[in-house]
Amino acid sequence: MVNPVHPDTPHISAVRAWRFAQELAVLGHRVVLLTAPLAGKEPFTRKPLAVHDWQQPYVLEVEDGAQSQTRLPAMLRRLRTAWRLVMYGGAREQWVCNSVRAVGQQFTHFQPDVVWCTFGKMEAVFAAKRIATAAKCPWVLDIKDNWEMFVPSGLRRLMVWRTHGWEAVTANAEFTAQKTRRWQHANSEVIYSGVDEAFFTEALEADESKFEFAITLVGSFYFPDYLDAFLSGVQQWFGTLKPAARGRVLIRYLGGDIEMFRRAIQRCIPHIHTEFRGYVSVKELAQTCRASTVNAYVAHAGGFHHKLLELLACERPILVYPAESDESRRLVKDAEGQLIETSTPDQVASFLTQLYGRRLCNGADMKTFKTHQRYTWADQSRQLEQVLSSTISTNTKK
Repeated sequence: MVNPVHPDTPHISAVRAWRFAQELAVLGHRVVLLTAPLAGKEPFTRKPLAVHDWQQPYVLEVEDGAQSQTRLPAMLRRLRTAWRLVMYGGAREQWVCNSVRAVGQQFTHFQPDVVWCTFGKMEAVFAAKRIATAAKCPWVLDIKDNWEMFVPSGLRRLMVWRTHGWEAVTANAEFTAQKTRRWQHANSEVIYSGVDEAFFTEALEADESKFEFAITLVGSFYFPDYLDAFLSGVQQWFGTLKPAARGRVLIRYLGGDIEMFRRAIQRCIPHIHTEFRGYVSVKELAQTCRASTVNAYVAHAGGFHHKLLELLACERPILVYPAESDESRRLVKDAEGQLIETSTPDQVASFLTQLYGRRLCNGADMKTFKTHQRYTWADQSRQLEQVLSSTISTNTKK
């Protein structure tokens, strides 16, 4: 399994490949995760592959190596970037070459039956294709990011050709599957990233703070204007409260855009209580969102928001700005969750007013997330296992 983003990287791009690798190991498979080291971290796997305990994935960390940083005029820099993308999948060309060499050196102890890589990093695709060629085995392309957003428009068809040769394609949502039909001309298998058990099982801890109404914003913001509009709606509602009630309201942010959030709060609601936590552990994220009055995020029409499934499992109302997709609405309906889509500050303020009133009258109204078993990592990994097994079987028959 190939993903240059190290499992310990505090970013969503590190999660999908690592969690699938872990779950496939639980299912009894020998799994090697090929990645790059994380600066300042000790090697993930210390023992050689020959004596590895296969109850866990073997993490093979391959260095990037020296990279030319020659200063060039802007036009030449763009040409160099395009050249590296076409030839190696991106700027980490040494990582691609070193990875193919490193995996080949392990063939005595580990001969892969199939290679799986997740696109978000094109270098992963180039490495996977070359490793599969060297190992004489099939490879599976997983697409978790929008091809149209992550590949320059003039190179999209060329990059489809450069990355052809896969035996099967998986996608992290119907949205991405539609993109694979357009660009890869493939009917991909939709395998959602899983929801960690913590989102279903972490008990609500008693809140000893003074806050009674907590709004938790999760994930990236993408567009400062959307964030400002959302917070303007919060300000409209917040301004209607009595001073004593305002002191019991908290808005907190869990994600990487801390400075953007801090600046937006100062512009829109400078007197509200805030928390800036950044990235947190899965357990803390689950506990925090399950203890919130309402969870919220800013939507981006260019991709699927995996956080929706996690927030549904938290059994709290979900407020999104500006709107979600039909796929997301279907998932919410299947789970009998509550998704409030807003497109103006007035709509944000109106919903918060209603929710605040209901909470005063009825207290917390928890609902049950119905689709527990469908979206756990274990369940989604079994679907991936079927794809990989079918790919191996098809290749054996050829």
